[in-house]
Amino acid sequence: MIYYPKVFGTCAGANKAIEIAFRLRNEYKDKNVYIYKEILHNPYIIELLNKENIKCIDDLSLVNKNDILIIRAHGEPKETFDYLKEKGINYYDATCINVTKIHELVNEKYNQNKNIIIIGKKEHPEVIGTNGWCNKNAIIIENENDFENINLNKEYYVVCQTTISENIVNDTLKYLDKNNIKYEFKNTICNAQKVIQSSSIELAKNMDVMFVIGGKSSSNTKELYELVKKETNSYYFSNIKDFYDFIKKESFTSNTKIGFTGGASTPRNQIYEYAYLLEFIIYYKNKLIELQNEIIKYNNDLIQNDNEIIKESLNKFINMNKDGKFIRGSLIDLGYKLNNNDNYSVPLSIAYETFETSILIHDDIIDNAKIRRGKDTIHEKYRKEFKKYKKDNTPTSLALCLGDFGMYYANQIIVDSYKDNHNLSKILSFYNEVVMNTIKGEILDVYLPFIEKNDKNHKLYEDDILEIYKLKTSFYTIVGPFILGMILGDSKDEDIEIFKNVLMNLGIAFQIKDDILGIYGKSKVIGKSTSSDIEEFKQTILYSYIKIKKPEYLEELFKYYGHKNKTKETQDLFIKSGALEYANNKMNNLFYETNHSIKMLNINDNIKHILLGFIKFLEIREK
Repeated sequence: MIYYPKVFGTCAGANKAIEIAFRLRNEYKDKNVYIYKEILHNPYIIELLNKENIKCIDDLSLVNKNDILIIRAHGEPKETFDYLKEKGINYYDATCINVTKIHELVNEKYNQNKNIIIIGKKEHPEVIGTNGWCNKNAIIIENENDFENINLNKEYYVVCQTTISENIVNDTLKYLDKNNIKYEFKNTICNAQKVIQSSSIELAKNMDVMFVIGGKSSSNTKELYELVKKETNSYYFSNIKDFYDFIKKESFTSNTKIGFTGGASTPRNQIYEYAYLLEFIIYYKNKLIELQNEIIKYNNDLIQNDNEIIKESLNKFINMNKDGKFIRGSLIDLGYKLNNNDNYSVPLSIAYETFETSILIHDDIIDNAKIRRGKDTIHEKYRKEFKKYKKDNTPTSLALCLGDFGMYYANQIIVDSYKDNHNLSKILSFYNEVVMNTIKGEILDVYLPFIEKNDKNHKLYEDDILEIYKLKTSFYTIVGPFILGMILGDSKDEDIEIFKNVLMNLGIAFQIKDDILGIYGKSKVIGKSTSSDIEEFKQTILYSYIKIKKPEYLEELFKYYGHKNKTKETQDLFIKSGALEYANNKMNNLFYETNHSIKMLNINDNIKHILLGFIKFLEIREK
């Protein structure tokens, strides 16, 4: 079970900075929008800004009078504002209002000839900015070692970094009191941070584990982590891929009490992304075990009082009809559970996984693949068995027979399991539509590489590639399973149509990710050579981008694509031509659109969270 503190998420100052940046981007679409230095200590926010072409820069000389410049939430020294005024550069000040007040106080007291102490971290941008309002003459107290810089005979005006620990503040004040040093103290620690901390600490006391999310260079997030880890087993993450690598190895269950929080520079949406990903992983691990156990029972029912040759062949199918990822079977369960909360969909999941095994047997023959699910493909097993005989098409023929058999066995599971269900006809009709669409996609996937390789004048359209993605991947992998579950679960027709449209984009994004990983992934991780797609002349939007939009690179492309030992050259060409950037942008936009659409749907929160976690899982996966 996942829990959140009563108070968490970005503070008002951080929200103001982010809102200003996005508002100005929308208002000035044709201008450069710059933020001077990192707007917040959070890579997640920086990435979001980059996607909107809002750039964080460290050099003001890059800015001209026609550009839009934003001063970040941490604030800047007075000399920065003087420079902008001198150069006539208009700027928008997103400095946190609490930081601005500190600047005003320090500047006022400094002009009254007061000595300034700033309790904070010397290299923190807020402290550097504040020191710039007293001509960089402040004494910075980061720890007790800095007390030696305080002149016992002087009087001081003392302020704090808004996100500094109260411990060092209290230690500093004790030192001043102990040495009878005159001072005026203004407690400028941000109240929002205190509330987040106290709320998170209270939550942590009752949790089995806490996750603190935020930038690694964020002072307040670091301090928050140090506080909650005193209460329970706690972890600090700033990168969701690192988080995924961690949780997939852990044994969290729905009974584990898991808390999520983040620093004052961590948006709620970022924290939710981590939490939803974990919700999906917990759900998927449980469903995977359940379906793995169930498919063994169905496999055992395959062997009847058959001829020994048939039994031996069916055992080959049984050996292949396990060890799958069961993603599609899990999606059937999620579609069904939009309106239900039982395991009635399990046989349908098993039938679909059996169909997947069957069509992959055919796919392996088409691709002449030798390995599937870490073992010999069925036609390869037969080939090895018959290697002492004269070579012919018998291994392929027998594998085709088993693929056909599995298709009909999947049908039989559906009919036997749901013969009394009033939606049986509708289920079978849509299931057959999925099968036919998958085969249509396979036809395109076989035809296009062949004709493109052999007819350099063939007219290719990106829609041809997208049609493969829709039919062979999206319909087969995402849309088909989920909608089958919805039909079994008695969902309304209008809801089914909504999900068809929403999930189609997710399937396309999934395939684009596959195509990118197929060329740029790690061979040991993806389970195949990064040269295989190139050598097979696979049709992807990376290839079609050059063929259609960058013909000046075609001659070079044809030197590499379809040839052996040309992986590095092809990778470099896709980067140089902009094909990789184009594919990444299209994929990311589709993931974003799907995420947004799911959030807007009025559905069961638990299923919504798992679906959002599933989207993030597809987005960050490396295989």
